[in-house]
This record gives sequence, structure tokens and C-alpha cells, in this order.
Amino acid sequence: MFNEVDKSYPIELVAEFLGINSRTLYYYEKFNLVCPLRRGRKRYYSKEDINWLEYVRELMYEQGMNLRSIIILIKRRDAVILDRCPEDVVLCYKNYLARK
Repeated sequence: MFNEVDKSYPIELVAEFLGINSRTLYYYEKFNLVCPLRRGRKRYYSKEDINWLEYVRELMYEQGMNLRSIIILIKRRDAVILDRCPEDVVLCYKNYLARK
């Protein structure tokens, strides 16, 4: 689905890959869960963004956390969220915080 040449992906493709509605991605952006690259009015997501969103989705649907709890942990830069993360997701999370 994703190619190695282009390192950013449009919102429609990312939403389809994650199995969510593109409005959900707008919602996540509204609450600063993800900061996609913008080119004009279009949003593009990096592989790191996608990995991070997969983990957020896992926290919500598999671990039972609600969005508010995830946002609080992110704002506090709490180690709790990192303890459960795979190493590549920890890197994505740190990159996300650096861009914020």
C-alpha cells in the first residue's frame, strides 16, 4: 500500500490503512495527537505518524484507554505511555513531541 519513494501519505490513504474515517484523523489533529505535514490545504502523514496513530488506536481499542486519558499522558510526557510502547513507537513518540 505504501511505497518507499514517497515518505508521506494523503489522509484518505492513511484513514483506509488504519481502518478509520478521515474525520477521525481531523479529530486527532484537533487534539494534537498527530501533526501531519501540510501542503496547502492537504494533509500528509509520515510513516512515523502512521506508526504513532496505530499505537494510539491500540491504546484505545485493545487497552481500553479513552482519548482523554491518552491526551493527558501525552501532555504530561508520562513514562506510562512509553513503558508499553514497542521501541519503534517510542522513537515516533519522541519525534512527535519534538515537532509539537
